[in-house]
Amino acid sequence: MRSTKLYNALIQLDGYEFNRLHRFLLSPYFNRSESIVLLFEWIKNDLKDSDKAELSKEEIWQKIITPPEPFDDGRFRKLQSDLLKLVEEYYAQETFEANPIHKAKYLLEAILERRLDKLESSAIKTVQNLSENQKLKPASYYFYQYEIEQSKYDLSKYPIGRSSKFNIEDIAINLDRFYLAEKLRYYCTILSHQRKVALDYNMLFINEIIQHVEEQGYQDVPPIRMYYQILQTYKFPENRIHYDNLRILITKYIHYFPESQVKEILDATFNYCVLKSNSGFPEFVRELFNLYIESLENKSILVKGQITPWSFKNIVTAGLRLKEFDWVEKFISNYGFFLEPNLRKNATTFSMAQFYFYKKDYNNVIGLLSKVEYNDLTYNLDSKTLLMASYYELDAIEALGSFLETFRVYLSRNKELTTLSRKHYLNTINIVRKLAKISPKDKKEIEKLQAEVLNTQGVVSKNWILEKLALLNK
Repeated sequence: MRSTKLYNALIQLDGYEFNRLHRFLLSPYFNRSESIVLLFEWIKNDLKDSDKAELSKEEIWQKIITPPEPFDDGRFRKLQSDLLKLVEEYYAQETFEANPIHKAKYLLEAILERRLDKLESSAIKTVQNLSENQKLKPASYYFYQYEIEQSKYDLSKYPIGRSSKFNIEDIAINLDRFYLAEKLRYYCTILSHQRKVALDYNMLFINEIIQHVEEQGYQDVPPIRMYYQILQTYKFPENRIHYDNLRILITKYIHYFPESQVKEILDATFNYCVLKSNSGFPEFVRELFNLYIESLENKSILVKGQITPWSFKNIVTAGLRLKEFDWVEKFISNYGFFLEPNLRKNATTFSMAQFYFYKKDYNNVIGLLSKVEYNDLTYNLDSKTLLMASYYELDAIEALGSFLETFRVYLSRNKELTTLSRKHYLNTINIVRKLAKISPKDKKEIEKLQAEVLNTQGVVSKNWILEKLALLNK
């Protein structure tokens, strides 16, 4: 029972949401089955005490069927299915209730369909008030405006022959704003994704859209301005002015976006700082760390009260690079609980492995990472890179050689990797093999390898390798 879709649909609810769902199920408009309510109440209580032994279907049946009846497996499965459908209806209803502009749009449609002419003016006034008071203005805001203007247009056609001008321009303007903002948003997602994995996408008219936005500006449309500026940081990372402009737009417009898109926008700034710091601009490490602290303090980095494992890892990395060891250790301990439960152990284990590496406790690094197997490509690569460096630091040359060969096979077989990323890691493996074989007395070979590292485009952990070479050259 605990592994069913029904359980998964309920497990994320908090106490407030459980109470609202309970009232929903008690409403005769949606549900008239007492057994469904009793099944829901039993699951709700079972979720509170999931450590106790799981009851059988027959035992649950006896608790929810009144008066008692012989167990009927088909009927029991139907009760679960009916409750799941009601839970899905509840989620849909909650989303609907949370969007008053969308509700108003459906009211206009009902007025048109039923020809309720006397309600038309008051409904339109309600819609206009809702629109004016709408705080969030992402791309979807303009889509709802488009739908409302479309409904107003449909209403204006009756009776035919009105002399006033139709609102077709308003319809087109809002549809265009929605379309442009969403195309830019998803193109930014594509550019970000293509930095990590070799995937091709086809985006129709994207070059024409970019040119159009550059010509028209759209200064009064926050999502178009925001995603256009993010796009500039991805396409022209060498020009810091794009990042600085993005930071200005975030300060000015971030409150217009829902938290899921706030996270997208912040990630763009984080990714830019990571890229620049990895490209030889160390001042961006402090910039990144300060951004993380700011986003933790105002909770803008959280989505539905949780922090993603990738943000968690990046925060730890930034802190460690700045040797903020006490802060990082407290962060892992205090913010691990903000990770999704099924991802928490792996994320905190990897972060502690990073922490021990920077503290030069390499045996603990190997001990921790040997217990973790990551499905995510980035985590897997980072874990293997950390293991590689730890074997070297421990002077475990034989183990390092074996590990590097295993790493090379992994890279050659992984189809998710871009050709460029694979080349970078293979470059690194080749260089670390040479590093492990160099004698501290062989100054000529040390300097030769230093030059190779500096002249090779794409070496992972380049700074660490150069640091090891510098120590050998003393």
